[in-house]
Amino acid sequence: MNLPLMFFHELKRSLPTHWFEDIGADVYQQYVKLRLKLLKAEVKRTSGSHPIEYMEVNSGKSQRLVFLPGFSDNKENFFDPAQFLVSDFDLLVPDLPGFGKSFKDPDAFYNMENYGRWICEFLLEVGWTDFHLVGNSLGGATAIEVALMMPKHVKTLTIIDPAGIVLPEVTNSLYHEFVDGRNIFSIHTHEQFKYFLQRVFYKPPVIPPFVWEHIYLEFSKNAQWNRKVLNDLLEHINDMSDPRMEEVALNRRLKQIKVPTLIVWGDEDSLFPPEMAQFVKEQIPNSKLYILQDRGHSPQVEAPLQFSQLLKKFIRDQERQQHLADMYAFAHD
Repeated sequence: MNLPLMFFHELKRSLPTHWFEDIGADVYQQYVKLRLKLLKAEVKRTSGSHPIEYMEVNSGKSQRLVFLPGFSDNKENFFDPAQFLVSDFDLLVPDLPGFGKSFKDPDAFYNMENYGRWICEFLLEVGWTDFHLVGNSLGGATAIEVALMMPKHVKTLTIIDPAGIVLPEVTNSLYHEFVDGRNIFSIHTHEQFKYFLQRVFYKPPVIPPFVWEHIYLEFSKNAQWNRKVLNDLLEHINDMSDPRMEEVALNRRLKQIKVPTLIVWGDEDSLFPPEMAQFVKEQIPNSKLYILQDRGHSPQVEAPLQFSQLLKKFIRDQERQQHLADMYAFAHD
């Protein structure tokens, strides 16, 4: 018998609905304020017709790191890995267009090309150049686009269970579900939200009941919007055998990536199965692949310390190799 959960449901029945919603939202906002204070981070917002809200830690570190969240995710879910990275890097974490507090424009077309363009414009507007770029899921696909669009600014690329990859032999991906009429982001009930968390995480995080309810309500409000963005990303293709899928997917463009690349994949990812990981490694020249055991679609959330250590080692190794290459070039100049 789960007594705390029973108490929670009894309390929910006894409180006016708006009180219950307000408590969850307030607790969550206090949590966000505390985490921002611990990181010494600021939340800012760009101007213009397509404003992007972002979290920034700018303390003058020599190394800078940009993280791009995934579909329906937000910058606040990077707090845990950020805590392990902030001693080594200045950090920039935006809400992707369409999610969090960044712009939601019903007339905009949220396909991969536009995601890449929007983030490149954002990075130039806030003045971030020469950075390490990291992205998860849709953020991973967007990071690939950015690395191809502005390679001189990207020192290393790290993609975590990236979206945008379509393989004929893998028939149980998120894309297949969506074109078959199943959309895990279309959340209207508590059971659907619980199922969503079980799909994203191998071991779903423990979330206090009031906060869980607040996050559920936010997802349910955005159910129709999430469908619109998914349709845009697939460019309204409703059949996985459609020859246009070859143009929509990033498969053929992976070979064009020139920056040092780390690929991280959870072995229990149920959205983009780990069979995809080896294909991505084979396509990206000189890339490194790590399959993390007992991790789902967002390893940086499930295992922030493990992920941060892996990322820091990869970046250190690349910096060392670049230093040796520079020394060799200087000696033979």
